[in-house]
Parts: sequence; C-alpha cells; structure tokens
Amino acid sequence: MMGGRPALWRLAAAAITDALVGVIAWSLAAMWLMTVVLAFKRRPVDAVDSLLLAVAVLLLGVALHTVYHTVLVGGCGQTLGKMLLGVVVVRRDGAPAGYGRALLRCLGGGLCVLTLGLGRLPMLFTRERRGLSDLVAGTRPINYPLPPGERAG
Repeated sequence: MMGGRPALWRLAAAAITDALVGVIAWSLAAMWLMTVVLAFKRRPVDAVDSLLLAVAVLLLGVALHTVYHTVLVGGCGQTLGKMLLGVVVVRRDGAPAGYGRALLRCLGGGLCVLTLGLGRLPMLFTRERRGLSDLVAGTRPINYPLPPGERAG
C-alpha cells in the first residue's frame, strides 16, 4: 500500500544503503584530512597527535552523518537509501518533515546508537513503524509515492 507504513525490510535496506554511502564518504574525507594534516606536519607524529587525529576523524564522521541526514530528510524527506527503497519521512500529519525535525530525528538516531540499537525496537511494535528517532522528532516513515488523494505536503 503506497502512503502506508513501509515494510521493515525496506527500512532496513534503506538504512544499510545509507550506512554504505556514509562509510564511503567518511573514508574519503578522513583520507584527505589525514593526508593534509600529515603533509603539513614538520615533526614526527607522536601519541598525542595520533589521538587528536583520531578524534578529528571521529568528529568528521559525526558531522558528515548529521549534515547528510538533516539536509536530505529536511529538504526532500528522503536520504539516498530511502529514495532507492521508496520511503519518505514526513511529520505525523503528513506534511514535510523540514530541517528542524530532520535534525531532531538525526539526534534521536544518536540516542539509538547510545542505547546499542534498543531505540529501534519501537519500530517493531508501533503501527506507524516509528523508532525512537521518529518519536523524538514527531515524524514517521511512509511509502512513496503517495496515491493521488493523499496529502503530500
């Protein structure tokens, strides 16, 4: 049913696709960050430098993830994975999520990571397939495209 709740396999496949896109982007960005930092180093790298570089690479990954999800979900309601699998994120009333809710949803996803994935469990038990990130942001995933009579935003 289009416009209804998406199947769990679609949500999982979209998440895996987005994770692959993120890992590729993060790997390339981290490679360039490390190349630039090490190219301009005037002395050998010590333990403190290595730790700072590791923290910078980690923060780069968090920043890339946040920007990717906030811009794409806020702008068009879909990440690349969701586009491929026909899922869109909307507010509970069916209106577009917007950038603020997309950022809240991304931060809610961070809570899911901190709970070692337990924040995803509500998806199994809620009728609208809403995980912790959707509960925090007031959003829900739906199938796309919507049928002609249903509100698209």
